Amino acid sequence: MNVIGELLYYYRNIQGITQQELVEVLSGYSHYFTALNTVTLSRWETGTTSPSIKKKRVLLQFLTAQGCFREGECYHILRSRYEALSDVLAEVFSKNYQYLIGNLPRWNMDACTIEVLRDVPHKKDYIEHIIDIEKATNPPHYYDITVGTLIEWVERKPSFCIAYECKKQYMGHFMMFKIKNYVAEEIAHHKRSEFSLRERDFCQHEESGTCYVHALYGRSPKIAALLNAQAYLYLLEHMEHIDNVMIFSTRTDGVLLTKDYGIEVIASGRDETSGVDWYGMLSPLEDILFSDTVLKLVF
Repeated sequence: MNVIGELLYYYRNIQGITQQELVEVLSGYSHYFTALNTVTLSRWETGTTSPSIKKKRVLLQFLTAQGCFREGECYHILRSRYEALSDVLAEVFSKNYQYLIGNLPRWNMDACTIEVLRDVPHKKDYIEHIIDIEKATNPPHYYDITVGTLIEWVERKPSFCIAYECKKQYMGHFMMFKIKNYVAEEIAHHKRSEFSLRERDFCQHEESGTCYVHALYGRSPKIAALLNAQAYLYLLEHMEHIDNVMIFSTRTDGVLLTKDYGIEVIASGRDETSGVDWYGMLSPLEDILFSDTVLKLVF
């Protein structure tokens, strides 16, 4: 399936323009399309041929800039690709991340449930468990946040905080908060602690900002893939009000896990007080949604 060609076809019809007119628009948009002609565009639209990875990324950026993915057929086509992401990610994670998350038996996913932590009455139990896991998977004494503070963050409306359970066993979590862009920059450059967030640092629901990935843990490759796929869908659904994605990590393996998914290390160093190496990662949302790895997997 040539998803990009399908998107271009629907976009062109929505705009009521011919293939020649779209060729002219794309030629003016990027140097990648200066040699584009209607024959090539027609082949893309019919699925006879497919653009290169670089051209796919630029085409998706073009369609995003045109507001193509806010609603309608193009949005639903794009969403369907990200809904299929968990299966292909699970295969990648099984090969590359097994040493991090263990060689556990396959789980019957029908027995698993996803919980939106903000809406769970017994969220305190989940939060306590998350803090225990994060303390165990970070350098000693680094993960410094109280249950009460993390509950306050989770309860904020723009938050994306989910957990998976399977047969009453805790399987993993993904926590992401939308904060102001300048705050994300400060954290990424280690000018302030990632645990120092206050109410004024968070974004309102319709306010544009940066999604700060606070915590991620998956007990199996499949769970890790499901959690990540849900996060991609969240980013896609709210892309109108998300500028960037930011991660602050004290783990070298965390950098290795993210380097193929569009997130760039913009600062790094060593905290002299704790003696811990740190990495600040921050990239525009489009670099995350349309990274080479994601394009290869689902487009």
